[in-house]
Amino acid sequence: MATESSSLALKERFPSSFSVTGGKGGTGKSTVAVNLAVSFMLDGKKVLLVDADVDSPNIAVLLNVEKRNQRRVTGFLPEFDAEKCTHCGKCVEACRAHALILPEDRPPMLFPDICSGCEACRYVCPSDAVREKSKTHGYVYDAQYKDIDILVGELEITEIEAVPILQALREEVEKKTRNGSYDVLIVDTSPGAHCGVLRALEFSDIALPVTEPTPLGTHDLDLILQLTSILKVKPYVVLNRAGIGDEEIVERVCEKHSAEIVSRIPFDMGLFECYARSTPVVTSKPDSPSAKAFRELYEKIRELVL
Repeated sequence: MATESSSLALKERFPSSFSVTGGKGGTGKSTVAVNLAVSFMLDGKKVLLVDADVDSPNIAVLLNVEKRNQRRVTGFLPEFDAEKCTHCGKCVEACRAHALILPEDRPPMLFPDICSGCEACRYVCPSDAVREKSKTHGYVYDAQYKDIDILVGELEITEIEAVPILQALREEVEKKTRNGSYDVLIVDTSPGAHCGVLRALEFSDIALPVTEPTPLGTHDLDLILQLTSILKVKPYVVLNRAGIGDEEIVERVCEKHSAEIVSRIPFDMGLFECYARSTPVVTSKPDSPSAKAFRELYEKIRELVL
């Protein structure tokens, strides 16, 4: 409930926000987030851009800026007192991540890379045999691109649990937006429809699922639209690489979920050149087909969030 209350408080205080998401990786999700952020900046708006793709954050790379001010995100890691442990196995039963096993006549054995830090083992232990240690889940950084403030979350390479990093990002957003100095908040989520994406979508009531006209892209779009429906987040679909595949299959999935396709970004070599050079296409190649599509998308999103 605390997380839900925090999310609602953020939305009430900062309604001018949206999340860019997608069912699969490689659809151009981060490229859309970057070019929309730059479009808002060019319109004189103060932007906070959050890279919540913690498994593979690349906003700083796409904008060719340095990450700075590293903050370590730590969490609970259990350690077992052999003298107090009664080998009851309750901690093993309570571990949802299956990070514990119980050898015969020995304290539980922990697989720390799997441990989510939920502390269930400590709560259920009847003999107070679980002591608290800590481990590093990942990091939060700042970055700056002209007038755009950037927050980056990054998962430790050996970790699999994204939620602690997303919680740390939420706390950083709370701090930065408390004084109301930003006009718009843009969140770039991880691909997929897992818990990490759910947590990132909690930042706003509007989502831009980015997809492509391929069978796999359409399949995963169906999943992300199911998730936005459950979360009551309004989706506006962005069809990237339009013109290279069967767009009717995308249209059928959108119709199934009553989701509007608000943009069709064409396959454009100019966009790929800008991607390779780490420059936004809306400023580097403003006359290109993709830049024109981004400007049209920006106008629609501006009407929705401002």
